[in-house]
Amino acid sequence: MSESEKEFGAGLTLLEKMRLLSEWAPLLNFGRQVVMAATPHEQALAIVDTFQWAAGKSRTEVDDEALEHIEAVLKTPEMKAALEWFIKKVAGGL
Repeated sequence: MSESEKEFGAGLTLLEKMRLLSEWAPLLNFGRQVVMAATPHEQALAIVDTFQWAAGKSRTEVDDEALEHIEAVLKTPEMKAALEWFIKKVAGGL
């Protein structure tokens, strides 16, 4: 087995694979929330929720803090309006 195969988990036992799957299974629910979002603004908020969950898996604080700021900005009425304007412009061919 090559080093890259080992690095990406090709050598895991069945039990280790099941544990890894159960640990990361919430991503499926987050993906569903992104797909089911009614507006681009709701979709952006769902994406930030997904990233926040994934960032919680790391040991660094900077990603958690950055995502908190991004979420706070996305929740402002100004950013919601800007995002809707941008989507309309892109959909309309600028």
